[in-house]
Amino acid sequence: MQGAAAVFLMMLGLGQLAATHWQWRGLSLVGGNKWVGYGTGAVLLVGGALMLPASFYVLLWTPLAGVLVVALQLWGGSVIIPPPHPDTLFLAEHPAHGGCRPVQIADGEYLMPGFLLYPPSGPSVAAVCIVPGAGDNKTFFKWRLIKTLLAEGLTVLSIDPHGHGDYRNRPLVYPDCLSAVSSAVAFLRQQPGVERVGLVGISLGGAMVINALINQDFTPVEAVVITETPVRLNFNRALVYRELWNTLYGSPVLALLKETTVKQIRASWRSGGYVSRHTTSELFNLLNPLENIKALKNVPMLLVYSRCDVIAPPEQAQAMRRAAPQAAFIEAKKASHMMLTLVPRLNVQVARWLNAQLIKQTADR
Repeated sequence: MQGAAAVFLMMLGLGQLAATHWQWRGLSLVGGNKWVGYGTGAVLLVGGALMLPASFYVLLWTPLAGVLVVALQLWGGSVIIPPPHPDTLFLAEHPAHGGCRPVQIADGEYLMPGFLLYPPSGPSVAAVCIVPGAGDNKTFFKWRLIKTLLAEGLTVLSIDPHGHGDYRNRPLVYPDCLSAVSSAVAFLRQQPGVERVGLVGISLGGAMVINALINQDFTPVEAVVITETPVRLNFNRALVYRELWNTLYGSPVLALLKETTVKQIRASWRSGGYVSRHTTSELFNLLNPLENIKALKNVPMLLVYSRCDVIAPPEQAQAMRRAAPQAAFIEAKKASHMMLTLVPRLNVQVARWLNAQLIKQTADR
């Protein structure tokens, strides 16, 4: 057993050194302190090496030790000195913004919940509303996208549409659900200093944005971003497994551990789900984004997709592109449907495009 313990300690030391070097705090046993991390990793590695018997057969413990080390680091990174939960972005004192407050938006006879965040420089002339996807909510996996939008000087409104998050008391029903978009835009138009408004629709949120823009009676917006919105969705268990595989093995998941932990991700995931009178597949059929996007010829538009997305695969992305040839188009190489809005390079491109349409256009007038 001494050999097994020695191999385990050595691999744990290597794992801690890797977590420290790559700043994977969600895998670190000692938090984010670089020198403590390097010191702990070195002590474990040297200690294991000193215990190592002079036998080739001891290496047979390596696979089992590797699995145990990864499990221990994921647990330790989650409970020993974990990083702040990414959703602390929505606290009033977070340094990434100049203020954040929960809002209740008039939506017919209801009040729609949301968070309104200001850029570090203060309220902006340009504001963007994020409409999340099916089962999503106003905070779920939004921190990277919102931080990037704020850094570009944009005020950001993130909402819970019908049936989602804190708005589950109002089930999602078509076409009643479209009022979430028009109500959010009206709210932003009423904010002091706001002159131009944009919309970012994610997956189902993108289909809702497209449909609302042609079927709801409200002031048109100045820019629209449609992100990973499928043309249609034949939802089944095989699709879930393929998406999970692409997320774990094709997307930059390890980079997330610089900012969050497995425990935090699990807690966020459990906050998902939505209340609806339609299945997700039925909703896409009712919203019909491919046909409706053809009518949006006068609003600046950006389409964002990924080649590795099995929910909105490349052939559907190209169909949307052909239906809206005037739209700008960006495509990620390695990102699953769930991970697309967490790709930093892509978020920068989206934020800069919105800045050009909303802030620079205001300055040029």
